[in-house]
Amino acid sequence: MAAGAEHAHVMRRRAACTVDGMCVDIRTVLRKHEEELRRFRRDLFSTDPADSGLASVVPGAVLEQMRANGQTVPHRFGPVRSVTDRHAVLTIVGDILDQAVLLERPGREGSVLTLSVAAKHKQLGTRQAVDPAEARAWVEAIVGPDWLPHFYSAGNLSTVGGTSAPRQLTTAYFYLFLGADGVPHAEPEHQLGVTLSPLADAA
Repeated sequence: MAAGAEHAHVMRRRAACTVDGMCVDIRTVLRKHEEELRRFRRDLFSTDPADSGLASVVPGAVLEQMRANGQTVPHRFGPVRSVTDRHAVLTIVGDILDQAVLLERPGREGSVLTLSVAAKHKQLGTRQAVDPAEARAWVEAIVGPDWLPHFYSAGNLSTVGGTSAPRQLTTAYFYLFLGADGVPHAEPEHQLGVTLSPLADAA
């Protein structure tokens, strides 16, 4: 995507809305992080593990093992301030791995692009639930409106809490399934234990 077109699609989109009508406008935050977002997008779709912002802190032997296992080094964007909670900051992590790994189906071709959006209290550092509409807005800012309908939301999955505090689902996960030819395809049969919802239904 050309830089001019990339800027246009990000700034033209006023808000992202969920299927239940919740809308969030993140343009004011996007303006402050355009270059970082552009770099995150470029690195995420790069095939070179050295482009990952985390590659420099991962031992070489671990990088080689990840390649052998059909995984890439995760890419991180943020923290950026939340527009729905003034006390929170968000971090987005992108990862690409083989479908055979995620779905535990050896021999299956294709890959999966995973985006996760996490929130934490900017002063206390504690994890907290992500607003679903805000998470969707960031996914659209990253992948653009053309790719967005091919993504599936897995909802908030990661948990915090335990015996002394209520368990809470916090981090939002999104999946894009790609065939061996790089073309997006529908949700395959899986045993992920979650219900995937097409983001196209919330457009």
